Amino acid sequence: MAVITVAGTGLALAGRDGECLTTTFRRAGLAMREACRRGGCGVCRVHVISGEVMLERTVCEQALPEEDRAQGITLACRAVPLGDVTIAVPPDGKFRCIAPLLTTMALAR
Repeated sequence: MAVITVAGTGLALAGRDGECLTTTFRRAGLAMREACRRGGCGVCRVHVISGEVMLERTVCEQALPEEDRAQGITLACRAVPLGDVTIAVPPDGKFRCIAPLLTTMALAR
């Protein structure tokens, strides 16, 4: 089980094995801007500050060019942590709480 820390928020979430970042967020009552949920649009871009993620499925080259990958950018809808990670969600990612009870429960663990 990986711990996903969201920089600048004070949040540390428990991710499940094989679970992508956006699924972990939704399970914890959190959301960010996303559109296709399949790696084709690039709307859910985040920066991996520390740790590693794996893109389990193919993503569109236009949505995540190799130059961006080399700088630690990934797509939250496809990125599966390989261990503990710290990520930064850009301001236009609109990271927010959508279910306060779920968020409180997730943070209590």
